[in-house]
Amino acid sequence: MREVISFVMKGILKSKYILLVPFIIILFIVSLMAINSNESGTTQQELQDTFNDRKETINFIIGSLLNKKKDLGLTEEQQLALDSLLLQEVYLKEISTKLDRGDLNISNENLAYIKAYREYESYDFISYINPEVLDVEQQKAATIAKQDLSYTEQETPFNTALFSKQLFQLLFSPFTAFLFFLIFIYKIISDEQNRTFEFFKVNSLSNTAIYYGYLIPFLMLVIVYTILAAFFTLLPPLLTGNLETIYYPIDMLIGAETVMVPVWKWLLFLPIGWAIFVALMLTIAICLFKQRLSFNVLLAIIAVPVLCGYIYSVLFGFHMFNPIHLIASYEMYLLPTNRFVTYLTGMLLLLILGILASFPVFKSKNVGFTSPLPAYARKRFYPKLEGRMQLLQFEHIKKKRKGHVLLTIILLTGIIGSTFIIVNQTYQKLPTIYLNVMEDLQNLLIEEQVQWRVHEEDFNREVEANRISEDSVDGTIDFPEENPFSMMIRHAENEYNVLDELKYNIGSKDFAQKYNEITRPDQSYRELDSPMWNVTVMASEEQQHILDKKNITPWPIGYQWISHFNDPSYALGNEHYTLLKSSQERNTKYGNSSLFTMYKFLDWNIMLVVLCVFILLLWTCLSEEQRPTPSIHFLATKPITLQSIYASKWAYNLLIAYGAILISGGITFIVSSIIGGFGEPDYPILVYALKNASENTFFSPVDNSHFYFESLLVLLVKSGFLIVAQIFFLNSLFSLIGRWIKNHYVSLVITLLVSVLGYYFANQYITTSFMYLNPFVYFDTWNIVDGWKSVLASSSSVNFRNGWMILLLSGLLLFLIGFIPRRKRVS
Repeated sequence: MREVISFVMKGILKSKYILLVPFIIILFIVSLMAINSNESGTTQQELQDTFNDRKETINFIIGSLLNKKKDLGLTEEQQLALDSLLLQEVYLKEISTKLDRGDLNISNENLAYIKAYREYESYDFISYINPEVLDVEQQKAATIAKQDLSYTEQETPFNTALFSKQLFQLLFSPFTAFLFFLIFIYKIISDEQNRTFEFFKVNSLSNTAIYYGYLIPFLMLVIVYTILAAFFTLLPPLLTGNLETIYYPIDMLIGAETVMVPVWKWLLFLPIGWAIFVALMLTIAICLFKQRLSFNVLLAIIAVPVLCGYIYSVLFGFHMFNPIHLIASYEMYLLPTNRFVTYLTGMLLLLILGILASFPVFKSKNVGFTSPLPAYARKRFYPKLEGRMQLLQFEHIKKKRKGHVLLTIILLTGIIGSTFIIVNQTYQKLPTIYLNVMEDLQNLLIEEQVQWRVHEEDFNREVEANRISEDSVDGTIDFPEENPFSMMIRHAENEYNVLDELKYNIGSKDFAQKYNEITRPDQSYRELDSPMWNVTVMASEEQQHILDKKNITPWPIGYQWISHFNDPSYALGNEHYTLLKSSQERNTKYGNSSLFTMYKFLDWNIMLVVLCVFILLLWTCLSEEQRPTPSIHFLATKPITLQSIYASKWAYNLLIAYGAILISGGITFIVSSIIGGFGEPDYPILVYALKNASENTFFSPVDNSHFYFESLLVLLVKSGFLIVAQIFFLNSLFSLIGRWIKNHYVSLVITLLVSVLGYYFANQYITTSFMYLNPFVYFDTWNIVDGWKSVLASSSSVNFRNGWMILLLSGLLLFLIGFIPRRKRVS
């Protein structure tokens, strides 16, 4: 076994790529650090905004009390409340002064302020902070003060343990685990093809020594990578003296309760869990490899249990026996307590048992190693197709032997599958999102109550002053019997209490329905003045009518469907941006069905990434036959014209691209349907229009835009046709460039450059009158089918039908141009 281990390790260490791993890790860390350092300050700004808002509120209340003290005097409790408010103001000024100069060491001042506020609450005066938010804030401040830390950047950290946590989540992710697994399989298969296994057999080495000799070096590499990556990621806080931030608390919601989890739990769990998971996959893979399985079958057998484990965790929650929690869905179930120690210990024992159980598999004789046939002894290839169709088969064989076809399908499945994982993981966090949104709503209600309570006091003061006034000419002024502000306060308190009760029912099945009923406006937009009729207000109500009519459950969360006109990117200022951003967060739509996943895939325009994969990896062109591999000389010996080769490559690109996207998309669609269901094909989606398209078209006088509704399935089908046309056009462009350029890599670069520039100009100069003829305008798939692109272009010519025709016609034109003879005929 030593000889095999030594041989494999020498082969790995002699590889020029192994030295790139530390360099890539360092480059990645430095790049992310530079990005975060440039964008740092989010947490500081949030703290400043929070305490400045509180300072303004306190000043508002103090002003009201001072006015009352001047006119009528204060009761004993009101005087105590005023004294407490003045003390709170002192603490808030100290905190604001520190934050303004960039000092986040405010935990002690914050605890003193919270203590003063708690005392102020006992006077039963105007409360201006959500008590649950204050509890979490006090818990976090106490933890930070106990560890002798200061508040630090949480969104974009760059020199603390939170930055290491962010790096750990990237370097020890499912993606890197899968990449490590592919490298392992590639090494074994390449050694098999090089007849290395046969060499070991000739030297009288047993199957056990051979297979353990391959498994142990890679297990050692897993450990080395884990230690190396952990060391480099901990360097920034170590060198800057911020290593103590491993005790920094991260607030995590468990049910309706918020708990504080220190950063070190992520730093401990992530590398160990990742290493155990990868080791389990490698052990299973080499056991399956001994069964002489092909790469496709082996990959499927490994992927199916992993996928089943993830589906099981989504459908049935956490279970200690499920290894998928080593890399996914672990935070909520393991990190708040020390339960993760037990889980990791159990998984480590499972790994040890797996390695021991592999011994009889390696030793068994019935599935022993059989050497592959050498190249000269392989069965001669006979084409299965006739005529020019043989060229298609020839192209497919070349790509298949290079592994490009399988690798492309794997990448596409990963890209489309990642979309579903992101959508599903976000949907799993829906209770947390709901709770945050409801707390924001309660904070708004508290701010309203503060305003009304101050006005209530002012109103009562005026009533009292009028009652004791003796200088009034007309005697007394008639005031309402009941303070009108008291009614507003009761209404706000009632809404607050309803939200408070609803928070404890977040896990119930009818929670989303109850939430929509509470947040749904009482009056129709038709009862409002026309200046209030924007697309968001109108479309939300009209969409709800359709949903009620068809008995379709609305997507959570929020009642409103935020139109593009109310996107925060179109804000007129900071306050407007904050308002639009808050509204968007309260009404973002979530789901986990297969149709919803397809909707998000198109809405995020991830199809652009898929097209890049086609260009870089899957597609072929005539330049590939010239450089870097000059196989054009072989083709010159055949009675084939360059035009025939050009056409066959073009046709092959289309067929393999459509096939690959159907296979990868189909796999993801089936998995997402199993987990989240098929979805509602008739779900109404907002579509924009520049003119009245039908009887069911509405007009917004505020946004000066028409709109109507199309079913989700219809828009997805339109998107599918548009994607077919996009592939058709881009393939023609790539084939034509490859027809003119002799170097394949130059062809790739030029195609990507033309595509990027075309897409940039199509978006930058969208309002140009002739820009609708630019095919790259129609690569923004979802914005084409929902009509928003026509609004941006201020032209009804930018639409799905014209886009589909322009892409196909321009693609056909580019393809036909490639038949213009530029080179000599091959005969």
